[in-house]
Amino acid sequence: MARGGIKPIKLCPFIHPLKPRNLNNMRPAIDNIDFVVDRAKELYWWVATAVLSVLVPVEDILIVLFYAFLFNIVIGIITDVHVNKAKFSINKAFNAFSQLAFYGACVVFLDIAAKRLDEPDMGITAVKWLTIIVLYFYLTNIFKNARQIFPKSQAIAFIDELLSTELFSRLKNMFGIKKKEEKNG
Repeated sequence: MARGGIKPIKLCPFIHPLKPRNLNNMRPAIDNIDFVVDRAKELYWWVATAVLSVLVPVEDILIVLFYAFLFNIVIGIITDVHVNKAKFSINKAFNAFSQLAFYGACVVFLDIAAKRLDEPDMGITAVKWLTIIVLYFYLTNIFKNARQIFPKSQAIAFIDELLSTELFSRLKNMFGIKKKEEKNG
């Protein structure tokens, strides 16, 4: 029995309301927080992609994707040549075009397969999902490169952190939560 005859309630096995806390005993909780934060990021992008795939027509998103591809190439060249002082790399450009061609082949495959299965709506949804995912990675790369071009821009830095989910890491650091690797190394 505790003070006044009241039995303490154990909310968690490693936290006792009447004893001083030993932070080493909180290690499982911190690891669980990392796991929960990682799953929350995945869930956030899954829900955002699902909502966008239903709302955006395929033709419009393909046009946006093509412009994002071109913008990604231009920003990448500017970053390499002017910031990193590197020469234009034909291999990088070929790799980017190869990825776009691969994406185009996937779109064609999904469209043909859905029509053959007599499920054209399923094909449209799959193409939207795939396109939104690829667009997300183009935007992440565009803002990563833009951050190097404009290092003093807080807006670009914030958008880059938001897209690359570094914002979650910053919030965890504000509260003093670190991963195992950071503590051991």
